[in-house]
Amino acid sequence: MKDTAKTDTANTTAPAPAVRRPSQSGLELSLRPGWKGVFPVAVVLALGGWMAYQTARIAFASAPLDSISILDVKAGLAHDPANSALLHHLGLLYASSPIDLDLNEAQKYLHQAVAMEPRHWDYWADLATTCDTVGDTACADAAFAKSRALNPHFPRLAWVIGNHYILTDRLDKAFPYFRQLLEEQPQYQGPTFRLCLRAAGDPNQVYAQVIPQGLDPSVRFAFLNFLCVSGDVPNAMRIWAKMIAGPDRAVEASAAKSFLDFLINHNQIHEALTVWSDLTRMGSIPREENPDPRNLFYNAEFKLQPFNLGFDWRYSEGEDLLYDFADMSAPGGGHCLRIEFPIGRDADYDLLGQLVPVKPNTKYQLTAMIRSEGLTSNSGPRFRVVFWGCADCSVPTSDQTLGTTHWHPEEVTFFSPPGIQAVRISLWRPLGRLGSQDITGTIWVDQVRLRLAEPARSRAARFREQ
Repeated sequence: MKDTAKTDTANTTAPAPAVRRPSQSGLELSLRPGWKGVFPVAVVLALGGWMAYQTARIAFASAPLDSISILDVKAGLAHDPANSALLHHLGLLYASSPIDLDLNEAQKYLHQAVAMEPRHWDYWADLATTCDTVGDTACADAAFAKSRALNPHFPRLAWVIGNHYILTDRLDKAFPYFRQLLEEQPQYQGPTFRLCLRAAGDPNQVYAQVIPQGLDPSVRFAFLNFLCVSGDVPNAMRIWAKMIAGPDRAVEASAAKSFLDFLINHNQIHEALTVWSDLTRMGSIPREENPDPRNLFYNAEFKLQPFNLGFDWRYSEGEDLLYDFADMSAPGGGHCLRIEFPIGRDADYDLLGQLVPVKPNTKYQLTAMIRSEGLTSNSGPRFRVVFWGCADCSVPTSDQTLGTTHWHPEEVTFFSPPGIQAVRISLWRPLGRLGSQDITGTIWVDQVRLRLAEPARSRAARFREQ
């Protein structure tokens, strides 16, 4: 009985069999007492060592990216042969090294770089440029196409591709790139105009195929100005005619200011008059109502606010000069011009001026009505006549106006020299000569007239008739 009891007791106290549970990490690890502390440490050390090796390998392979040594870059590739950046860098070194220049090797490594990483537009562009250098046009075409597809709006890339097609004598493929470049990056205007004109030799072809024809006329006028500065005014005028028959039928006068100013400043009076007439015909310059057909001035009675360009009045308003073109104190009622000197300075003021076309060897008479109030200084405003394009010609002037005066006429009669196409007539206040010359006060101007001077015989006949 004792034995049986002992056996039963032993059976009830014996441990139950061990149950195996799946590891949370998915690994079946035997954790015997002797390995419980050692194995996790070994795993961590192994993983750390592998990561340290990979970090060192990548660092060692990447370090040569800053190197200009082909041997250094090749050593980096030995550790990481699939590194596209190193392949690309090695290709560039072979393409540019003054000692180890080898374009075939450059092509080989650049090809490998784009094969490893085809999403880099700059890799394709560098490959295309190298292919261009060795004369492999088919390779360059394909590589440039890949690069452009990956980066369609990078201006420098459009410039390089356009140059590629010009160098391979394919202007029809080159010019669309330059047109897009001008549409997106106007700062490329000068180099693009220069390159395309040199390649085509025909400004009209460049205008048709390169210059954008959209709503913004600024690039077209920049092209006109470029032609003028280059001395090609005839082609600039031909293109102007195309502009106003095409995209610029209703261009604003202000857009043409720089073009008009260039023509005027370089004494191209006939061409400037053509542009002025075109702007008037299009309505960009308003026509005067009931103008005096004998008066050569435009807007002689200041019924229109001046445009400050072309053959209209020019003036420069500032803190020391105030203009009112709608003053209602004209002698016969209506508008006149009032100019105030509110601060008081002794300065050379070209107060108001207009360029007027004239004939050479012809006598003219300038008249105007003037009134003043409180004009100080001993140097007052007066009219002067400058013969445009003649630096040595005399400068006729009227009498000056000072103090306070009622409406009174001022007059200048002059004879235009040979070869003169225009005169600039201005209301001018020169520097004073004696003592304190600061000028303050107000002057009014109205009924400015420039007419052919009547021959003395005609005046005498009219006097006899009276």
